[in-house]
Amino acid sequence: MGFSLIDAKEKFLKLLDFSARREAKYCAWEKQAQAGDLETIYRLIALYPTVDEKFYPLVFKWTLDQAYKGEDCRILRQAAQMLENGHGTAPDAQQALTWYERALSLHIMQGANSPFSLEEENDLQQSIQQLRRQICPEEN
Repeated sequence: MGFSLIDAKEKFLKLLDFSARREAKYCAWEKQAQAGDLETIYRLIALYPTVDEKFYPLVFKWTLDQAYKGEDCRILRQAAQMLENGHGTAPDAQQALTWYERALSLHIMQGANSPFSLEEENDLQQSIQQLRRQICPEEN
């Protein structure tokens, strides 16, 4: 079997198919994440919001997985944002509100060790107030 021009062309086109390469990379990361590789889980979570929307469900899955652990207020906030905007999941204002409130509570508990700035804290509070008005307009 020799080297053909058609084989070379196909290999070249595959090399240029960034979308397929990216998809294969994220698929490999998914397998590593399922095996419990925390670094890969955080790599998947960090794709939001810059990754193509077709990968939002994958990002949401791992964001929510880590959000349930309740250890990082940034991840709690990301879960809330994804739920609020329907990124990778159906929009759910009530669940988004819950995650925003959890993020704010964790931020307050962490005090000076929290990764949030005062501006981010204010943004969280503002998001909470907006969702409360949206969910229960008669109470506000």
